[in-house]
Amino acid sequence: MLSKILRKYGTQNIFGNHHPHNTHTRNPSCPWKSECGCGHGCVCGDVPGDSQVICRGIHDWDRRSAAHHERRKIIPKLVYLHNPWKYLVTKFNLWKLKWLWDREFSEPDFLEGAKQAAIVMTDIIRQQSADKISEYTTPVGFQQITRDMLLSRNDTRLQLVRFEREHLRRAIPMKVATRQNFGRKYAFIDMLFVGLRNTKDFDTATEVVEVSEIIRRMDNELKTPPEVVAVPHRIVFAEIFIRFRRDYTADARKGVNLNSYPSFSATTRADAVGSAKPLQTPFIQSALDPMKSAQNPSTSALPQTGRILHRMDDVGWSVSFYKILTFDVLNYDPQNKRHQHPSDDKP
Repeated sequence: MLSKILRKYGTQNIFGNHHPHNTHTRNPSCPWKSECGCGHGCVCGDVPGDSQVICRGIHDWDRRSAAHHERRKIIPKLVYLHNPWKYLVTKFNLWKLKWLWDREFSEPDFLEGAKQAAIVMTDIIRQQSADKISEYTTPVGFQQITRDMLLSRNDTRLQLVRFEREHLRRAIPMKVATRQNFGRKYAFIDMLFVGLRNTKDFDTATEVVEVSEIIRRMDNELKTPPEVVAVPHRIVFAEIFIRFRRDYTADARKGVNLNSYPSFSATTRADAVGSAKPLQTPFIQSALDPMKSAQNPSTSALPQTGRILHRMDDVGWSVSFYKILTFDVLNYDPQNKRHQHPSDDKP
């Protein structure tokens, strides 16, 4: 599944910088004798006074543009302290997965694909695109995500969770487990993603206005003090928990049609990886046991869409659980060294 996402949504190949000015040749008869070497193809040497003013204006504009680009991406420094014992156990289990189950497993490649999967799944959920979920999820994951999607369709906070590759500041393996049930072999990897994005860090004015309007409504509902709202930067912060599953059954890896086999979903419990209390919304809450949520009477009556696929022949990693553990809007002032105060409904 991760390879499918990378093929479909992966970054484009970046070719060399073929700036048009790099191929220009100077006319020997030109009265402007020298170039400044600034990379813009302008001439700043023995030139008339008006041309020097134009060149200085170009340089100043470039500097201002670069400074603005950096200001809109500014975020607080993020420091994550991992439990040393859990870190060593997770590393050991990743090592066992590689050498005892899958010699081709690569942790860096998996982390890169997991980040892309987190971005794609978050966008699908934010856009309420239920028809795309089954491509990347297990049957249990499909039920859990679509059920929560129906219950959270009016939660405007999901519209603020717009992360790209650069905004996922941490991708941390939290737990690695292997299961053998009814002759089938499964591997599970629990991942925690930490995302930070400045609300000014959008390429289009439409997105900036939309995000600002959502935050303004949140501030009005929560009666946020004006001195808190007046900070120069508002930072969207989210912790996303995703459980990935892969079927390592030998027959499945050979591509044999296994529809005749009974489908089985592991009932491993999702360990709590966040200490915050859950919010009363389906997606933005603490990670719960997906099997317990299926037994909830309040959600069991929800209609099933009938798109649950028996992906027993899928040998890639698939999403079996998705939750946003923590959501917050931080108020950040780089000039103020005091602690910043969150402005939204932190539990």
